Amino acid sequence: MKRVVFSSILFFLFLVQLQSCGSDNSSKMPTRESLKARIKEMEDSLKGLQSDLNQTKQIPNLTNFELINRLLDYYHAYPNDEYSAECLDKVHMKYSGMNISERAVMYADILLEKYPNYVNRALVIESQIGSYDVSIQPRDTAKVRYYYNLLLKENPKMPKEKKLEIQDRLAHLDMTLFEYVDYKMKTVQLPD
Repeated sequence: MKRVVFSSILFFLFLVQLQSCGSDNSSKMPTRESLKARIKEMEDSLKGLQSDLNQTKQIPNLTNFELINRLLDYYHAYPNDEYSAECLDKVHMKYSGMNISERAVMYADILLEKYPNYVNRALVIESQIGSYDVSIQPRDTAKVRYYYNLLLKENPKMPKEKKLEIQDRLAHLDMTLFEYVDYKMKTVQLPD
């Protein structure tokens, strides 16, 4: 009987020790520097693979997903850090590059919502326009209109020509982008 009680106590102490060891490790937050180093290491690896055009076709998506995971690790660990916005932008672009448009727009929306002062905000909005106008099917003209209007609203000093182009595109949202380009090509007056 004493043996059973003693064994039970030892087992209980072992579990308590095991749990406390696990708690210490899981509560340790990785540093910004270590996470950035892991991201840079993965980006450098991808650049090395992409430097040889023949190997570019052989880069497995798992490699891109590993970079995405590292970028998201930084974002989740330090969501208030300015670099987190850049991480989300890179995640959005990676998903776009892999033609996973639904994920790309999801992370772009998070970026636009959480980081209103992000330096490349206009480019992210333009990417959203392209995704909703071309990549995501069925085409969502309400989202295209929303992002074009957001781009106009947030960039009042936009060149007049670009503003006119956007307004013309908004007037022809019933056309797909390719139909619109074809329409514009037919209406362009070439100089003699």
